[in-house]
Amino acid sequence: MIDHTSLIYANFFFTDIVGLSDLRMSTKTQIRKIEVLNKLIKECTAFKTTSKDSFIVLPTGDGMAIGFFQSPELPLNLAIELHRKVGMYNRAKIPTEALRLRIGIHSGPIFVVKDVLDNKNVWGPGIIIARRIMDIGNDGHILLSSRIAEDLRELSDEYKKIITPIHDYTIKHGQRILIYSAYGSDFGNPHVLIGNSHQRSKMKKEVIKLRRTTIYPYLEVNVTVKDPNTMLLRYKRLYEIENISHQSIHQVLHGIATDIPKTFQELNIKVYDNENQTLKISSISIDKPFQKEFTTVFNKPILKGEKGKFYVLEYEVEEPDKYFENAFLVDCHEFIINIDYPISMTPPVVYDVSLESHEKHYCDIQPVIIESNKERAIARWKKRNIFQGQSFRLEWK
Repeated sequence: MIDHTSLIYANFFFTDIVGLSDLRMSTKTQIRKIEVLNKLIKECTAFKTTSKDSFIVLPTGDGMAIGFFQSPELPLNLAIELHRKVGMYNRAKIPTEALRLRIGIHSGPIFVVKDVLDNKNVWGPGIIIARRIMDIGNDGHILLSSRIAEDLRELSDEYKKIITPIHDYTIKHGQRILIYSAYGSDFGNPHVLIGNSHQRSKMKKEVIKLRRTTIYPYLEVNVTVKDPNTMLLRYKRLYEIENISHQSIHQVLHGIATDIPKTFQELNIKVYDNENQTLKISSISIDKPFQKEFTTVFNKPILKGEKGKFYVLEYEVEEPDKYFENAFLVDCHEFIINIDYPISMTPPVVYDVSLESHEKHYCDIQPVIIESNKERAIARWKKRNIFQGQSFRLEWK
């Protein structure tokens, strides 16, 4: 007997029509919407120019799944073009006649089998996860798994602009995954989803692990005042890491607190290593208006006793209260703050801050001006031998 079952890898596009099961909708309207969806997909370049041997289509009643056996760009290109065609179709349509879609995209393994009619069919993790990602979405969302999202973001800067991480979500059986959203001016849905989001801080657990494995030989924070009117600042935080444990360090947890509400995307976050290679985000555990917490994975694990390794975290945020505070969770041999500011501002002042009482005391060591001209100045503050639990606050006016 010939075995027709095989395991392959595919890039899945999964879509359904939002609200199609509404009992108030007539059967004729339901059928018409399904026919319109089929027609628009057939007209999309990503579909009609791809060889029929290079994809498989599975109707699902209120939508369909398409597995592409080639480029991971094909499901995204299909989603974007389909959204644009749907936008044109919906013009001048009354709400009940409009076609509303949600789309999930994922890459993964599937089994290809023959059904009782000898037709090709598929099932497996690739298509299951694509369906569950789609189920999270609302009208207009194009949602992607982190696996295919990161593959696409590595291909071009354009994909980095339109594909952004949201945060962790809980899907069936309690599995937590990081979801990305693709959107632009005429496709996708920029609104962040709340339902099924899994927001639970990992900080306490990670700090315990961090203190067993890590010290900071050097930490430098560069603060640039980009706009003194809005007090928009650009932070560039450089952490040198030394592994003092027998375990390899594979990831790092970041926490950002803000004084004004910001979305994750609005912070313009960048994380990269000492080889200037981007560190992938593996989890966004907290994405609240005033608090962000996310994990990035090192491209190469930091081994026991390994020195000279560092990573850089950059982000932008307004600081209307005109201060920056850094609390140390592990020991640090040397800490430097550089603040680049317009000379219309007063020179910054540094305080010791008690983490228990929040009282602040004027530091014996204060910043010094290391560079200045008619428009801007750079002040530097340096401190050695800092222990976990200490906190320092930089203020300016």
